[in-house]
Amino acid sequence: MVFLSPKSCGFLAVMYSFRKLLAFVPVLACALLTPPAAAESKTPKLVEQLRKSDDFRIRTQAALALGTSGDDAAVKPLCDALADSNASVKVAVAAALGKLGKPAGLTCLQAAAKNETAPSVKSQIDKSIATLKYSYTPPPPPSADSKYYVAIEITNKTSRPTAEVESLVRATMQSKLLAKKGNAVAPKGETLAQGGQVVNAKKLKGFTLVATVEAPVYKGGDLSQVVRISMLTYPEKVIVGEFTPKVTQAGTSKGDKEIEDTLIKLCLENGIETFQKVISKM
Repeated sequence: MVFLSPKSCGFLAVMYSFRKLLAFVPVLACALLTPPAAAESKTPKLVEQLRKSDDFRIRTQAALALGTSGDDAAVKPLCDALADSNASVKVAVAAALGKLGKPAGLTCLQAAAKNETAPSVKSQIDKSIATLKYSYTPPPPPSADSKYYVAIEITNKTSRPTAEVESLVRATMQSKLLAKKGNAVAPKGETLAQGGQVVNAKKLKGFTLVATVEAPVYKGGDLSQVVRISMLTYPEKVIVGEFTPKVTQAGTSKGDKEIEDTLIKLCLENGIETFQKVISKM
């Protein structure tokens, strides 16, 4: 295939026209070289389909397409469509907001979660909230000031989706660890062999923190949350110790995920503080 610059398109059009050979070819070449604006140009049409089509299948497909558009202008119409009369459309809309990945979509998803009663829609809304709220950001590599290299592992013993809990736990632990000078965090999915190479090459002290999130306990209007944190060497994984932060919140309705998230985060932050005290004495 020959790629043509925009400046040459007019010349080639004349040349082909003069020879009367496939005069349409240069037109196609010029069109291919026009800066793409497909995502933006399609958004208004997709928004119109989402808002006005009488066919729920068309509204569903429009929502999903908006979710892959990458266009900021897709957020508001998708948020508005969380009030659609069809559950399938609302599931697609919630999924699209998560896929779109725009922070502005988080507020409307959280608002919709409070009023939604359809289990399938509520489930997808919760997943998309977790995606936007706790999206994974790879940690920076160890710096010259790094002394400790910490791998994070997570065990979910709650009834909530594992991906949701893992996102919350990893984001909280990573943020708390990196806030302390001297800490570096192993990226998600790193193998023991890879971790060993980093520890040895940088001459770091390696640790694994295994966070086990226990099921929340609702009793007498109170909510208690426990997160067990096991501390091991890394990459050898020899047990060093274990600590079990517990936090209780009074006056909590059963199934309040926002409060559950808050208590899980408090447990994790307390656990990291304990970890810091332990390694400072080693």
